[in-house]
Amino acid sequence: MRRKCLSLAILTFLLASCNNANSSNNNNNNNNIDCFIKNKTTIQFLCLTDGNFKAELERMINDFKSVEPNVTVNLTNPAAAGNYGVLEKTVISGFYKDDYPDIVQCYPDNVVKYIDDKWDKAINLDPYLNNEQYGLKEEKNDYLKAFLNEGRKYSKEGTYSLPFCKSTELLYYNADVLLNLNLSTFDSSINNGQPLDEDYLNNLTWEELFNKLCPAIKEYDATVEDIYDNGLNSGIFTYDSDENFFITLAKHYGYGYTSTKEDGTGSIDFNNAQMINKIKEMRSAKDNGYLQTRGSYGNYVSDLFISKKALFTVSSTAGLSYNYDASHPIGIGVAKLPKAEGGNYSAINQGGSVCILDHKDNDRALASFLFWKHITNEKNSSSWAVKTGYMGIRNSSYQSDEYQAALSPSDSSNLYAKAVSSNLKMISQVRDQTFDTALFRGSGNARTNVGKLLTDSLDEETDISDIDDLFASYAADAESYLGD
Repeated sequence: MRRKCLSLAILTFLLASCNNANSSNNNNNNNNIDCFIKNKTTIQFLCLTDGNFKAELERMINDFKSVEPNVTVNLTNPAAAGNYGVLEKTVISGFYKDDYPDIVQCYPDNVVKYIDDKWDKAINLDPYLNNEQYGLKEEKNDYLKAFLNEGRKYSKEGTYSLPFCKSTELLYYNADVLLNLNLSTFDSSINNGQPLDEDYLNNLTWEELFNKLCPAIKEYDATVEDIYDNGLNSGIFTYDSDENFFITLAKHYGYGYTSTKEDGTGSIDFNNAQMINKIKEMRSAKDNGYLQTRGSYGNYVSDLFISKKALFTVSSTAGLSYNYDASHPIGIGVAKLPKAEGGNYSAINQGGSVCILDHKDNDRALASFLFWKHITNEKNSSSWAVKTGYMGIRNSSYQSDEYQAALSPSDSSNLYAKAVSSNLKMISQVRDQTFDTALFRGSGNARTNVGKLLTDSLDEETDISDIDDLFASYAADAESYLGD
């Protein structure tokens, strides 16, 4: 049972260890109820969760009021905000004006800038996480380790971000076409000569995909019947993030992307012969009509998937709705990403975390931490996962009645509801198999550069022999940011 709220004197003493300067001077209220924040306190949460997500977040904010009645949470979203880059610019601009949020949704690369010595605004959250009165205590083991550990991978010792809207990537496929498709006439080794099934598609390797499956599908499409009315002219397999595709291939094959040196500085490692050859293989797959990425297509490849011009698409687990068009519904299968032959499966750890920024006010800092703890408690983490498609960040999220019920749609459920169920089920299976990338000054630029590198390498106007020079050029550019 939760302890009664601390006296103001004890609270001030405990929070002094968090290295924040001043305690709030507001008038005391609700001194005798079960709460931690005894002064009227307002915090601002800057985030991108609008639309239906906003309604769920507002519910949690209202519930938080009953836990910490003296705290008001203002949910803010900058005009026309559509990505994390806009949030970062808003925050850094606010640093100049001393007008920035208490808690902000972020990518890890954003946090790298917030903790930089130039600003030093991100709060080390270890004292909060480990506090005996309001910290995580035994709850800590319930949070997925990969998500909590991500917040500790910065150049400074401590925890500087906490998980919230986490996601990974999965392989989505047109189940109406692919399941039970018999390709044995074209390659008898595919699924041991048996028609395609869920187990086969859930255990693909990159070699099987591009050297066997795609060629056989293309030949079937050309010689037996058009799989679609217009054929598969735009590509069979699509990937919605050039950056993630490059980084995932580097991870699967162990060819190098980036790393961190002992002094915390970054190292740009992707300009190596093995990775160059792997991207040349992807270029051949593109030339053969097997592959399309967002960069090479010039738009979201979900457009190809829902318009029946591609059979596979890799995208965020939180973006399933973009792969479904109610006016032209298709059955969507959900599978793991392909892996390297003989290698292990893994998928990138992505999605948003939150960072708490220092205002030299103990009440605001603690209120922000308690708010994060509230929106990620067992009930809210499970509800958020089911309603938004983001991953549950606690192991208990996947065992809740709400989550388990969502795994078993009724027979009368529509195709999208069944796809949502399959998505949640696969997320539960892969939640412990995600990987992070190194975080350092310039890591965000490295990520951007490999995305551009892949896009340019797949461009039909780029001669395949020029890909070596592209690698050297983009690696040199990425290295130029390491000292900024």
